[in-house]
Amino acid sequence: MEQEIIRISKEAENSYSFAIGDEMRRSLIAPWRIPILPLSMMKRIAIHRKTQKEYQEMNSITDCIFIFDLEKMRLSDQKLFTNQALNFAKNCIGIGIGQPSFPADYKHTLPTRRQLNIGPREWNSMLEHFLLGVIRSYRPKKVVFVGKYPYAGIMSVLRKCEPKSGFYWIHVRGDAEVVRERSTKFNLTKPLTFFTDQDTIVRNTIFFDYDPPRELVENLNKKGIHIIQTIDHAEYMSLVKSNYDFKGMLMKNQTLFLQPEVEKHLGFIPNYLLPNLIVAEQENTPDLIEEVLTFRKELVGKKSPVMSVEAKLDLWLS
Repeated sequence: MEQEIIRISKEAENSYSFAIGDEMRRSLIAPWRIPILPLSMMKRIAIHRKTQKEYQEMNSITDCIFIFDLEKMRLSDQKLFTNQALNFAKNCIGIGIGQPSFPADYKHTLPTRRQLNIGPREWNSMLEHFLLGVIRSYRPKKVVFVGKYPYAGIMSVLRKCEPKSGFYWIHVRGDAEVVRERSTKFNLTKPLTFFTDQDTIVRNTIFFDYDPPRELVENLNKKGIHIIQTIDHAEYMSLVKSNYDFKGMLMKNQTLFLQPEVEKHLGFIPNYLLPNLIVAEQENTPDLIEEVLTFRKELVGKKSPVMSVEAKLDLWLS
């Protein structure tokens, strides 16, 4: 389903009460308008209704607005993420808060409070009005804040906009408890390291969380498949336990062999992750592992596929 455009829903000048009050104010300033006030009121309401309808029918100009808190992002963060984020879709725009340490295609930049030497309330008000103007102009489908904690000005923008499902937060080295508390205001949150940490999957390796049959181990060794004990780096995993982040493993392009009774613990798995999910009875698993690994070993090259920043963002924001 087409994602709804983010719109500013709580602005006084967009309300019917503002239109009616403004028309009454004009009549008080110009008393000759008082006799025709009922007619002018009806006309004003009709114009307001038409304007609101036109606004609702406007198309999105940009898919996503990224707001980067450059003051809280290290040089390495900016190198690994900013340009990649802006490239994940054709028409993303970037807004930088603070001075960039690494060149990126920021459409707009905003000085920090420290740079302007002004108080928190004044700066947050400036940030709020600036972002509302950007949202009003670009009509995005998603807004992603990248920083340690969202500023008061950003939270005020979030309260004034709909739908709330269009707002995301990628947190940068924030306190876990504070992040947990503030995450409730956003549709989704993730640490920056989720996108910037490179997947270190070792080709032709498999992890078992149980003792595999001796014959299977011998056959895998003959085919050049190595059994390792580090679950984060295995290309394949045969699991009988259920206390894992299965979706996270699949998103790293790890292939899972699971028992049918584990399926109920999977949760929702999108279609694009299903090719790496194999469910089979315990007695059939050894033969299936051999068949799959032998087949794939002949297909792929020396390196295991890894997910780029752009791919991870695409999956997370979809």
